[in-house]
Amino acid sequence: MIILIKISLALFLIGWSGLGLWMLVKYDQLFGYHPDDPAESSGARALNVTQVSSVWFGFFAVAFYFLIR
Repeated sequence: MIILIKISLALFLIGWSGLGLWMLVKYDQLFGYHPDDPAESSGARALNVTQVSSVWFGFFAVAFYFLIR
């Protein structure tokens, strides 16, 4: 049973890393300047990047911890 959980965690980490890579490739579309919302400041965009990256790293760290435990 433990090996099944570790395999599923490893697959999750591979998929999660793929999502992170996709976000890096599409960075400008996801977090760049939006012509539809000219009032959005660069600080608001930086906050979006910070929130997304902290959630991504948090999930990765927890999953990796349980994988190596």
